[in-house]
Amino acid sequence: MKRFLRKYLIYLILIPLVYYSCQECDDCGPSQNEPIVNLKFFNIDSLIKVEDTLTIIEDSLEVVNQKIDEGDTTLSDIKVNLENQQAFYIQVKDNINQGKIKIDEVFGSNGEGPLLFKDSLTNDSLTNFRFPLDMNRDESTFVVNIQDRNDEIGFRYDREIDKGGKEIIIRIYNITLLTSSYDSVKVICNKEICTSNETTYKIYF
Repeated sequence: MKRFLRKYLIYLILIPLVYYSCQECDDCGPSQNEPIVNLKFFNIDSLIKVEDTLTIIEDSLEVVNQKIDEGDTTLSDIKVNLENQQAFYIQVKDNINQGKIKIDEVFGSNGEGPLLFKDSLTNDSLTNFRFPLDMNRDESTFVVNIQDRNDEIGFRYDREIDKGGKEIIIRIYNITLLTSSYDSVKVICNKEICTSNETTYKIYF
C-alpha cells in the first residue's frame, strides 16, 4: 500500500511538470541569435622588440660558448642565464605570432560596456575574440584598450531578419571595414560574401 501511495504521489508531481513544459511560453518572447565577428590581434611593435632582444642574446651566447670552448670555466652561470632568457623570449615570440594577447577593455561606439570577454581580464592566452555586432544598426564600432593603448575599429554590414518559426534570426552579411586606427587589418572569410560568425579580422599594431 505504501509503495502504491508513493508511486501515486510521484505521478501527481510529474504530470503537471510535463504538461507545463510542453506549453508554449507566451511571455518568454522570441530568442535572438547574436551575430559576431571574430578578431585576432598581433602586436607587431612588441614582436620587433622581442626579435631584436633575441638577436642580442644569441650573439652573446655565441661569444660565451666560444670562450667556454677555449677553456674559460667562469662563464657557465652566464651561459645558463642567457639560455633561460633565450627560452623566455622565444616563448613570447611564439605567443605574439599566435595572436595570444590580453584585452583590458572594449567599449561600444556609444560608450556601451565595457564588453567583457570570457577569461579576457584574467587570461593573457586568448587568441580569438568574438565581438558582438549591433543587430539594430548597419554598423558597429568598438574602442579597444590593450596595454594602455586605445584604438577604434568599426564594421559596416547588411542585415536580414528572418521571423519564421519561433525565433527571430538576424543574419548579417557583406561585412566590411568601416574604420580602423590600427596599422593594418586583414579580413578572412570562407565565402565571397563575408557573413557573421564566419568572418575573422586579423589586426596588426
